[in-house]
Amino acid sequence: MQADKRICLTGGYTWPGRSAVMARGGILIAGRRISDLLAPHEEEEASKSADEIIDVSGMLIMPPLVNGHVHSTSTLLRGTENSLPLELWSYYAIGYGHGFGEEAARYAALTTNIEMIRNGIGGYIDHFPQTRFVNAALSAHVQSGLRIGFAPFFADLWDEDILGIPLDRDTVGRLTPRAPRLSSEIKSTFTDLTAEIRSSGEGRVALLAGPNSPQRCSDDLWSLWKDLQDTFHIGSHTHLLETYPQFKAARRRWPGGLLKALADAGLLNDSLSVGHAIWLDQSDRELLAAHGVTVSFNPISNGMLGSGQKRIRDDLDAGLNVALGTDCSNTGGRHDLFEVMRHMLISGRQPGSDFDRWLTPEEVLDAATTSGARAIGATSATGRLEAGGPADILLLDLETNGLATSSKTLNSVVVHADPRNVRSLMIDGRWLLRDGTIVVLDEASVLREAKLVAENVRMDASERLRDIRTFHETYATWQRDMFSGRCCPTCGRLSCD
Repeated sequence: MQADKRICLTGGYTWPGRSAVMARGGILIAGRRISDLLAPHEEEEASKSADEIIDVSGMLIMPPLVNGHVHSTSTLLRGTENSLPLELWSYYAIGYGHGFGEEAARYAALTTNIEMIRNGIGGYIDHFPQTRFVNAALSAHVQSGLRIGFAPFFADLWDEDILGIPLDRDTVGRLTPRAPRLSSEIKSTFTDLTAEIRSSGEGRVALLAGPNSPQRCSDDLWSLWKDLQDTFHIGSHTHLLETYPQFKAARRRWPGGLLKALADAGLLNDSLSVGHAIWLDQSDRELLAAHGVTVSFNPISNGMLGSGQKRIRDDLDAGLNVALGTDCSNTGGRHDLFEVMRHMLISGRQPGSDFDRWLTPEEVLDAATTSGARAIGATSATGRLEAGGPADILLLDLETNGLATSSKTLNSVVVHADPRNVRSLMIDGRWLLRDGTIVVLDEASVLREAKLVAENVRMDASERLRDIRTFHETYATWQRDMFSGRCCPTCGRLSCD
């Protein structure tokens, strides 16, 4: 849109975000910025200065949703193995990854971006494993118009060694991820990406350091992680304590605690976000909160992989900034934050629990907007509607599907809305979705090509998948030993020691 174009949205409802109330009103946009939030009696006067007036009667004007943990490459892997424990599932993800090239990385990102736009998600963190093809994904992100925290992976230690899984070494060797391992190679990649994002990112893409997880990085890579932060003035995104075996391995490597080790290394700060963080104790929560770290809650993938149930109320009570994520398409299903919001809302509602401490719709919406925006880096995203702020706007239709007969409340949005209610999405003053039509990408063409690319990736992996299936028996024995005596014989729940 032209830089100074003024658009006035009138006749709807507004929810500016965080602790604000949902009320009737409109909004005036000037170029890439919000000029003013309008009460109903102010709309007529504001409309006089507008180049375009849009009647949004029956719609909610709200901040776009923000997805705090995604791997865009996984969008081509839908329908593949998912009902497996994380450590075993990871080998399948690596096996498919060998079939990726520039084309696959680009179409995976484009397909992910289409889904995000359709689902009302205006920004997300792409924790990107295919580091050989970062430029292909980056170009797709720039084309989409979304706000992106782009976090390329790095790691140099693997689960079979860290966790002591006695897998066949020759087979594992054939599956080793093809990615830069040397610190010099990784830093060179980040140097090039920094220059590219400055020239083409349009202020919407932020580079993040993306260590796969702390335990998968040697001490040398921890030093590199800190160096990347300091040299390029960037934030970070990583996995953290996702499974019980990781929790046990972390205790062995860092007897004083993994979180304390990260703090001592200067890696805990308010520019860090972490995915999962299921296996925390209270001191961990307090340490993360004290450093302003954002934790991304991924309930569907956590459940799909049997990783554990996160105690979100304890996180919030400790002062943690909690965002929401959908993780991998082949573990978390759709990139549908409406679905994830409902999972968050009901989490922790055990029989006999204190219902006054159950999560509220307001807390859930905050996690899906403002808290998530804080995590995606220096992209100008705020997760709020405010005068002078970026013109990032989601229009939800309150008169269709599950909201048609609902009261006009935030509770209704969390409990009853779904992607079918998404009418329009604007980021940085530019429509990405207008009246149900994506206007920044040729959706049909992208999906047609992506289908062919996905078929090729799956076909290429067939021999590697046969090798990985030979791991199952060994893994099952190792898992039984790992969990022996740790589970309650009545309810099956796992207890930490």
